[in-house]
Amino acid sequence: MRLSLTPLGVLLGAIFSTAVLAQDSDTTTITDYDVISAPALSSDRIKSEVLIEVTTVGTRLIAVGAHGNIIWKEGDDWQQAEVDTSVLLTSIAFADEQNGWATGHHGVIIKSEDGGKSWKRQLDGFELMTLEEGYFENRIEKLNEQLESTDDEDVIGELEWQLEEAQFQVSNIEAAREEGPSKPFLDLYVKDSQTVLAIGAYGTFLKTEDGGESWQVISGRLENPGGYHLNTIFGRGDDLYIVGEAGLAFASYDGGENWETLDSPYRGSLFGGHLDAEGRVWVYGLRGNAFVSDDKGQNFTTVDTGTRVNLSAGTNTNKGTQLIVGHSGTILEIDDQLEVKNRTHPSGSVMTDIIEVAEGEWIMTGRSGLLHWPAKITEEEALATQQGAQ
Repeated sequence: MRLSLTPLGVLLGAIFSTAVLAQDSDTTTITDYDVISAPALSSDRIKSEVLIEVTTVGTRLIAVGAHGNIIWKEGDDWQQAEVDTSVLLTSIAFADEQNGWATGHHGVIIKSEDGGKSWKRQLDGFELMTLEEGYFENRIEKLNEQLESTDDEDVIGELEWQLEEAQFQVSNIEAAREEGPSKPFLDLYVKDSQTVLAIGAYGTFLKTEDGGESWQVISGRLENPGGYHLNTIFGRGDDLYIVGEAGLAFASYDGGENWETLDSPYRGSLFGGHLDAEGRVWVYGLRGNAFVSDDKGQNFTTVDTGTRVNLSAGTNTNKGTQLIVGHSGTILEIDDQLEVKNRTHPSGSVMTDIIEVAEGEWIMTGRSGLLHWPAKITEEEALATQQGAQ
């Protein structure tokens, strides 16, 4: 059973790979929720401010980050999108060249229908509390009905434990209503223009099947009684994976309808994961721990990364190698024999995502905004930038 949601900003600092970015960039107090509805402010420094994730949509690059900032590039110039929220945005994904979604802090989910040029809120933390309250109240009702219909002591014990957990969740929501929404969404998976899955703190798991017009809580599909944080969701076709806090690892082989708990290769937090071109499952997280599975997550092999920094995100390159980024400017390139080339970006920055834009050319996001490899900044320039921000 988890603690109250109130001190989430503090907890993020200890748990999530992108937490330091959240603390640096989101300076609102626990009772100030104007950021939910306040539009993102325009800035000529947006490329060097905190950015969390980057994706491709057709020939367009799009990145999301602090203060509701979303920037897109088609051709030579980056432009800022119109966004009707200024929360820290944590993830972005598209169904096609027009329809995409992004998630953020304070329970915010936004959607674009014009390829990422403008975005509107579909859900916020107040609505999320209402959804979750209804879900857990319904669960309490069903558990009570089950208790009344059984005399099996073992079954009664399990049902009473589940009932206590559901009641605890309702009491948490009641307390949160007085303090305001504090749950961040951390990632999402877009199956098609109608179906999207979103995950977040304290086991939050939502689904829409109508393009985001309505959302339903599906947290009960995961075996996560402790309400541990779900950090990333990824997959291809019907094979989907979720990893999170305390080594949580889940797999679905039917498009997210049913989930099984995987035998996790690591009991510390896993922050990122991706599939390579061959369908192998890569997961990674705290202290440089990284693992790969060639049987859909049933067994994992440890990758000797040669680093102890936290690893955040990764991708498969066109030549079949894997790129994984993390703290302290770390960039790992891993070949099919699991041999690792360990590079360090001269910025030394926390990096949260990476994407290949041409063979041997990559763009990363993180504390320092957009970064490039080969690097377009020297160590001296990076130091000057860091000192100027202090």
